[in-house]
Amino acid sequence: MRLLPALLVTLLLVSVTAAPVAGWDAPAQSTTDDGASPRITAIDNTTNHLAIPASSLRASEFNESGLDVGTAVAASSGELHQRHETAAFETRFRRLDSSFERTELIRETLSAVEQRQAALDRRQQRAISRYAAGEITAAEFLRVRAVVDAESRQLTTTTERVFELQQIEPDYSMSSGLETRLRNAQGSLRKLQGPVGQQIRTSVSGSGDPVVVYLEVSDTAYMLATIREDDGEYVRETLLGDERAPNRTDQFAAAADGDPDVDRLDVADNRASNLYTWVYDRQRPSFYSYGTSGIYELTATHPNGRLVSFLDGGTTNVFYELQHRRLATVRTTETISRVNGTLRLDVQRAYETGPLLVTASNNATGAPVDGTVSVNGRAVGQTATDGALWTVEPRDSYTVTVTRDDGSRVSVFVPSY
Repeated sequence: MRLLPALLVTLLLVSVTAAPVAGWDAPAQSTTDDGASPRITAIDNTTNHLAIPASSLRASEFNESGLDVGTAVAASSGELHQRHETAAFETRFRRLDSSFERTELIRETLSAVEQRQAALDRRQQRAISRYAAGEITAAEFLRVRAVVDAESRQLTTTTERVFELQQIEPDYSMSSGLETRLRNAQGSLRKLQGPVGQQIRTSVSGSGDPVVVYLEVSDTAYMLATIREDDGEYVRETLLGDERAPNRTDQFAAAADGDPDVDRLDVADNRASNLYTWVYDRQRPSFYSYGTSGIYELTATHPNGRLVSFLDGGTTNVFYELQHRRLATVRTTETISRVNGTLRLDVQRAYETGPLLVTASNNATGAPVDGTVSVNGRAVGQTATDGALWTVEPRDSYTVTVTRDDGSRVSVFVPSY
């Protein structure tokens, strides 16, 4: 049985409500009336979510990712290379006799991981800025996202194996400095991994169905959202690159420094409780900090799904967030309908960039209708046997169209909020 690395075990905080931490006042939620600053957006009847400010948005559109041999080969090549490196590390580590030699091998391996992580980070940031500038297409950006996700996961596997091996060797113990480096690397890798990126990876490799993704970008941020029909989930990942400041003083750690009664996790937890009030009203999430990286990971399984959020100690803001929302829990807030002949179209909204339910039916009989659903002229899927399709609601106003095989169609215009 594979060992669970101790450094990945999160600290579960068991109290019911978050109390203010003595000696530290949490900043106000990062929101302004003009939408200029990064924000956590309030959503009724579920957890808040991270969003790109409207004033920063540079591009938004739907894109479908399917089998892509070139991207699949690139991702597989990176994964294969890293698996080979991991296997080579294991073989060498077991053969070495001295603690000094093993320590040097771990340092060498961690250096390689850190360099590769930094390269992946730069590659992704460059893809974000190039897509925002119109230099590459949405499909090209998503290909980069798939490769970065795949390679970062394999690098994480390498760090896990490093920790496992040194734990089971009775005559060897990793120094605290090396363990901190390893944790820092894992935190930096974690922010390159997300459920939508992983789903794109499986689709381009042919091991998963094609996936329709709604994406938004600014110069330094991206948001990806999709529907997992088999799981009955709306899934979303959002990165605000400017909210990650690794070179700044970790304010959570600074607030706890010198006070034995205050822990930095408690300070970060207090900050998060102001941002995700709906979640904290129902449970106390688990919190984990990655070494001295200033990265704090919050994990909560709530009544509507799952939230994983990453706060930065330098800015004290959320810079990366992963959301899973069960479609069965979505409460639509408005229905807009249109009839053309016998073809009826109902569009049920929940919240901006959230789940959107499209239903086509025979207006005379109420029977479900098969048809292709398009949003702003872009096909996003096919209605199922019940005449319904879940998709993602785009930002601002849009037009939904359902087209039958015989060419008949009906459209409805949906205004912005």
